[in-house]
Amino acid sequence: MAEFSDFLQIQTGTAWGRTLADFAQWCAPSDGERLLDLGCGPGLLPALFARIGGCRAFGLDNDFSLLADARLFGLSSVIGGDLYRLPFAPASFDFLTSTNVIFLLGDPLRALRECQRVLRAGGRLALLNPSEKLTVQAATSLADARGLEGKNRQSLLGWAARAEKYGGWSEESASLLLKKAGFEVIQSELRVGPGFARLVKAQKQA
Repeated sequence: MAEFSDFLQIQTGTAWGRTLADFAQWCAPSDGERLLDLGCGPGLLPALFARIGGCRAFGLDNDFSLLADARLFGLSSVIGGDLYRLPFAPASFDFLTSTNVIFLLGDPLRALRECQRVLRAGGRLALLNPSEKLTVQAATSLADARGLEGKNRQSLLGWAARAEKYGGWSEESASLLLKKAGFEVIQSELRVGPGFARLVKAQKQA
């Protein structure tokens, strides 16, 4: 597991920070909504939601070392926890988010059913995962074309390597998985360069 400082630098010192800011705007939570970001790491995304969305944002991660300095972002509502056993009562949240986490899980359906459990009726889920377009070759070409170096290049190529290992999300595969978990997809689109990230927004079904 990378050290906290590595994750912090990726979230604040590379293009990934801009991607998270763009994702937060795309999610567009409503004022006053209770929002939980799963796999929040150092906590940049929940902090962004609290600032631009006006919602009550919380974060959860299973690596306690990443949560230690989350107050750096002015965020105190972060806890440790397991995505397979979320430590919340049913219908605790209006909105759940997760970036680059669900695609890594050995049992993503189980995690998504936990998401469904802790969402209120009609609550929304927004996910960012690598798309089927993200490969090491494609990422290398983009990095070369843009002259990316250092952490920017490393983070992009590392993301591509994980996408190849665990599989990128197509619109069809994402929709099928979410339907099995009790969600209806209401929006799906590609972002980041030539479409390396698949953003999906879904609603909990009764």
